Amino acid sequence: MGSSFFTLFFISNIILSVIFCIIVFIKKILKNQISVNTNYHISVISLLTLLVPFIPLHFLNTNSFFDWIINLRKSHSKLSTIYSSGKTNETVRSANWLQDFSMSVDHSSFKMMASVFFIVWIAGMIVMLVATLYSNLRISKIKKSLQEVENLDLSTLFNTCKKEIHVHKKIVLGYSSLIKSPITFGFFQPYIVIPKDISTLSTDEMKCVLLHELFHCKRRDMSINYFMCLSRTVYWFNPLVWYFLREMKTEMEISCDYAVLRTLDEESHLKYGEVILRFASLSQRTSSLLAASEISSSYKQIKRRIVKIANFQVEPHLLKIKSALVFIIVLAIILISIPSLSVLAGNKEIPLSNTNVVNKDYNSIFDEYSGSFVLYDSKTKKHTIYNKEESTTRYAPASTYKIFSALFALESGIITRNNSQMTWDGTQQPYEEWNRDQDLFSAMGSSVTWYFQSLDQQMGKRKLQNYYEQINYGNGDLSGNITNYWIDESLKISPVEQVEILKKFYDNEFAFEPANIQTVKDSLLLEESNGNLLSGKTGTLDLNGEFIEGWFVGYVETIDNTFFFAVHIQGEKQAGGSSAAKIALSILEKEGIYRSDS
Repeated sequence: MGSSFFTLFFISNIILSVIFCIIVFIKKILKNQISVNTNYHISVISLLTLLVPFIPLHFLNTNSFFDWIINLRKSHSKLSTIYSSGKTNETVRSANWLQDFSMSVDHSSFKMMASVFFIVWIAGMIVMLVATLYSNLRISKIKKSLQEVENLDLSTLFNTCKKEIHVHKKIVLGYSSLIKSPITFGFFQPYIVIPKDISTLSTDEMKCVLLHELFHCKRRDMSINYFMCLSRTVYWFNPLVWYFLREMKTEMEISCDYAVLRTLDEESHLKYGEVILRFASLSQRTSSLLAASEISSSYKQIKRRIVKIANFQVEPHLLKIKSALVFIIVLAIILISIPSLSVLAGNKEIPLSNTNVVNKDYNSIFDEYSGSFVLYDSKTKKHTIYNKEESTTRYAPASTYKIFSALFALESGIITRNNSQMTWDGTQQPYEEWNRDQDLFSAMGSSVTWYFQSLDQQMGKRKLQNYYEQINYGNGDLSGNITNYWIDESLKISPVEQVEILKKFYDNEFAFEPANIQTVKDSLLLEESNGNLLSGKTGTLDLNGEFIEGWFVGYVETIDNTFFFAVHIQGEKQAGGSSAAKIALSILEKEGIYRSDS
């Protein structure tokens, strides 16, 4: 799991970095058009995107909304075709269709490298967690050393400040000899702690300190601090995240400064700046408390804060309108990007739209394999399902994609029914059946990979992508190499979707040329038994010489009905298309739908 997860996590980090760069660029070029609060709020919503890679989007009802944003597909007219018994026996394959034909993929070196990086990532998180724990232990010591304020004047000033900015929650105010600068911490119970020797401050200066810390409490900045700690831990390796967090911390303080300045009269603004400067040097003597808000900060941050304080003015209404527009733009960028960021969406579950579903137990037929079975009865419009979780989870389609590779090639005019011959280039292939010239029917029968790779390459990736989006095939992801996108974990489809798309193919809901649909149907015909026709395609995922996943998808045509089915299995050995086909035939026979003579 580690290597697969880290690969997706690495990709999501690249996307996140691009998003952050765009947001930083927008904030830089429009800095004069964005209010201080909006600038900070943009950072907050941007920070929340760091959670997205760990959210399985299939649990959210927003998935269809995102699909609608990204893929505005045209609706296609439905052309129905009727069952035809006019297929000749010459198109029916011999019994060797059960043989597995697959292209082995060697992922060993890649998986090892990904596993190493995964271990390094975990080790880095442990180090960051230790640093965070140390910081929290220091906060715990401060909390234990806390002496609640008994000075009546200070208590009165504190309560007055609370009323002035409408803070009603209980907040503990205390002294500690362990700090040199005022701090605020506490996720559930807020604590404002001031240094023991702060008595040198005047009443007006103390008011500035208390207002600053109270605004942190009012805005719940402590919860943001904890989330920033978590983000720093998980994304410790990403320098752009570190930069973003550092900028956000400064923006948090500037936003809090502005809140205080709006409360104070104009004559007190200079005094507030002097208070900030007074505590500035103290941050150089003590290490920062990660989960706390401190009025002091680094000299670089203090410089930015003092400039903002010196230039403070009430923000005009026009600036607020411009800020709102910029915020909406950034929010739109983030929302559009969300579906591409989820690491856990790779093998996401697809909900069943049909409520007419019967769950059955075929565990004894699957034996040692983990897998699922989906059957759709066209007459009763009923789904029969074994293992709902796996039947609605997406997997690489393996050679079952060749059904649509052939259809797209026919639609594009690359081949025709009577002119689909392709010359073998002499390269030795893993199966003797592949070492010869091929046409569509022989290539489909022996699942000749080089034949369909050639079709895809002639079509080109962009056109191929358009076709997959047009028919809404699985996740429609062709980000992998054009030669193996169907086994490299980019393109994925669930057994439920396999059945749905086969049904649409059979009824030509894609509005393709009927003759092309019929040609592919004929190439898929496997055998005839008792007047019923079995059509389908196997698929095998061969990893380093071991069959670890297998598919068998297809349909059975009887005189008055059509049944569509899909079987997907997983296992350490021999979990190929041949095993999946045998399982499917056993279930079809058990249900009285089809009995094979082979």
